[in-house]
Amino acid sequence: MAHHLLLHYKEEPFYYIKARESLMERVMTCGADILASPGFQSERGFMQHGMTTCYTHSICVAYVALRWAQLLHLNIDVRSTVRGCLLHDYFLYDWHDKSAAVDHHTFNHPKVALRNAERDFELNDVERDMIRKHMFPLCFPFPKYKESWLITVADKTCAASEIWHLWSLENVISALDSRIKALCG
Repeated sequence: MAHHLLLHYKEEPFYYIKARESLMERVMTCGADILASPGFQSERGFMQHGMTTCYTHSICVAYVALRWAQLLHLNIDVRSTVRGCLLHDYFLYDWHDKSAAVDHHTFNHPKVALRNAERDFELNDVERDMIRKHMFPLCFPFPKYKESWLITVADKTCAASEIWHLWSLENVISALDSRIKALCG
């Protein structure tokens, strides 16, 4: 019963995460081609967790990964981190629609996202590993790069907040979304 109540918690989040200009600029600079792409823009129409779209979720994961790296003083490949985070859920279907989704979406969507990302973008090994292994420990094998470990933490951090409304990135999303719309023309 408690789990059911948590999934439908609708109160205001207790914390609003501050929009840091330097992190937003890195997301925009490193992910501009992805953010402006028709495939990524189509994610606005696919729900992810709760009332959050895949589009918003992916942007949040990129921002949160950079924030975790900053807080933990990690030396990461920022470009690969942003790109891997933006593309980690690039499966391009509504997983709530069972006729459109792959079987066992939770376990199989990283492979679909990687296939779509490789089709639409040029990826490096770090980005491929991040996309393919972001669901660890639900999916194996182990992440190979620190950026891959970082996305597993950022993805779960964002998913928990989107489901249970623990904190809000509304101000970050609002600021980034207006920049992305300007980028798309």
